Amino acid sequence: MRNTVVMSVLVVGLGLSACGENPPQPPPPNFCPERPARQEPKPGQAPLLVRARPRHQEWPARRDLARVTVSALARPQDAGEVGVEGRAWWASPCLLGTPGLETATPQVAVAGDGHAMSVWTENDGVHQALWFSEYVPQTGWTSGAAVGLWRDFPEGVLRVRQPQLVADGYSRMLAIWLQQEGPGAEQMWFSLHTRGEGWSKPERVLTRPPGDATDLEVVRDAAGIVTAAWTRFDGDTFSENVWVTRGSPETGFEDARRIDTPTPGFSLEPQVSVSDDGHVAVGWTRFDEVEGIGMTWFSRWTPAGGWSAAERASADGVESFYAEPLAGPGGAVLALWSSLGPVNVELWARPFVPGTGWGAPQRVEDALGTSGMAQASRERGGRAMVVWPRVRAGFTRLSAQPYDFAHGFRERQDVDAQPLTLGQAQDPQVVSLSRTHALVVWSHQMAGGHRIATSRYTLNQGWGRALLLDTAPTAQSGLPWLSVGPTGVGVATWLHRGEVPGLGVSVFQ
Repeated sequence: MRNTVVMSVLVVGLGLSACGENPPQPPPPNFCPERPARQEPKPGQAPLLVRARPRHQEWPARRDLARVTVSALARPQDAGEVGVEGRAWWASPCLLGTPGLETATPQVAVAGDGHAMSVWTENDGVHQALWFSEYVPQTGWTSGAAVGLWRDFPEGVLRVRQPQLVADGYSRMLAIWLQQEGPGAEQMWFSLHTRGEGWSKPERVLTRPPGDATDLEVVRDAAGIVTAAWTRFDGDTFSENVWVTRGSPETGFEDARRIDTPTPGFSLEPQVSVSDDGHVAVGWTRFDEVEGIGMTWFSRWTPAGGWSAAERASADGVESFYAEPLAGPGGAVLALWSSLGPVNVELWARPFVPGTGWGAPQRVEDALGTSGMAQASRERGGRAMVVWPRVRAGFTRLSAQPYDFAHGFRERQDVDAQPLTLGQAQDPQVVSLSRTHALVVWSHQMAGGHRIATSRYTLNQGWGRALLLDTAPTAQSGLPWLSVGPTGVGVATWLHRGEVPGLGVSVFQ
């Protein structure tokens, strides 16, 4: 688990003009809630147990070494729609969370009515609990509060991990998280938040405990069906495998099932993508103990056929990692991954066409940068945006390429890094606001620390001027996350290790 001090949130409203033309300004009065009094972690407590997985850590170490070597929102508008240009500035971040306590694993989501929510965990030295705050348009953020959890062992140490948050097209938020209490088995729980009513009584996602789970990922389709994927450690076979479930709070969730290859090894970092019409793709990296290298695998879910058998996209004998699935209309998929090439870490892509099968792999980039991974936006109207770090002359900038499921990749463009011409761009996150608009955030390493930057893409205009979202000049921000609501309202989150720990929020006005 990463130690987190501050997370910040950006909400992009209607009529986003060119990103970066206006610096952050103070938010309106009463927009930011008062923070609670500072607390000191309770002393004398043993740290929460974090599982060690010794044998397969050798492969992530090699992957990271390769990465180091390489390094030596608006309402969706299509053409012809009338834009709204009334917004002009970013609000300086508000701060949420309890000062002095460790905040971690922030998530945010935006509902169809423009309301947003953030969830995160707070560790008081004994318990790690789940917290939340709501964003109300034109009003601001509510004070942080703990989510009421169901406790099987009220006297035991509480440990909440990896909360996930998805919104529907109205005003509801679904939170799913892993929870362990004292000696009890870790369980996967969910609770539904309805605006004006609060959180529902937490219920278990699965009738059986998910086991020693890590890397939980959750997506929701337009019909309200949720797909959750995670890895589970099997102590009997000493392997780690990918498991999934599908369902909803109204219909319940299916029993968990394993979808990765049965060969001995360790599956890592599953990523999940869902298309506009409800097709799902999952990608992961598996360290194969027979071949001794990592390779990227994918599985597809369709309404007619359910889950497909696991299929390897990367080439035989080539070390590959950072699988990124992009689910498209009608069951089409674009598989993306990073491979250790002869000289540099390379980015590869491979399309899957229903009725035809997998196409030929295509090398998209020959010199990936600092983070070594690509990221794709969710498909909208058959189109998506793919971004990745690209190293040139010792510096790393972002490159991007629109992808059309009917026609393939369009022309590559560098994301305009002005005024961030130096430094190293890494960990990009991108969303499609429409078929013709996209928004990206990333962590930019520069003098004084890591900063969070953003830029907006418009068809036929390219990427706008970059804007720094965090205002602290000595920030240590990283690992951004970006989501978007049905009406184009976007939310970005990132970890911030500044002087004041907590949760930061920033709203575009």
